[in-house]
Amino acid sequence: MMYSKKFRPSSIPHFFAEVGGVGKFFRSSLNIEFIDDVPIYKAYIVRNPKSPDARNLREGLEYLLRERSATVADWYELTRVNFWHDDLLYVYLRELYDYFYGGREDPPESPDDVPPLGYEV
Repeated sequence: MMYSKKFRPSSIPHFFAEVGGVGKFFRSSLNIEFIDDVPIYKAYIVRNPKSPDARNLREGLEYLLRERSATVADWYELTRVNFWHDDLLYVYLRELYDYFYGGREDPPESPDDVPPLGYEV
């Protein structure tokens, strides 16, 4: 895997944890095949709010939102999901956080398969 200089998965809290590892969650649950299944994962978190999974995911998302260390290329390398712009990635992560831990009722929308208008390679 080739990540940007700024992004170090090992700096994300609990990324490699045996139990509740957020790296595994990002790679498997937020990948291109399962990203739309987020309500299933939320149901588990709601039923198990004190689990390592719930705590570790919260801390991992908080870290990413605070540090903004992952680029869209890093996220694509991790999940195979393309957000086209870093801002779109962080809007999604904020909405995901609010969906799991805040008052957001609906899951965040997955990014479009086609680049947004005005996207430049």
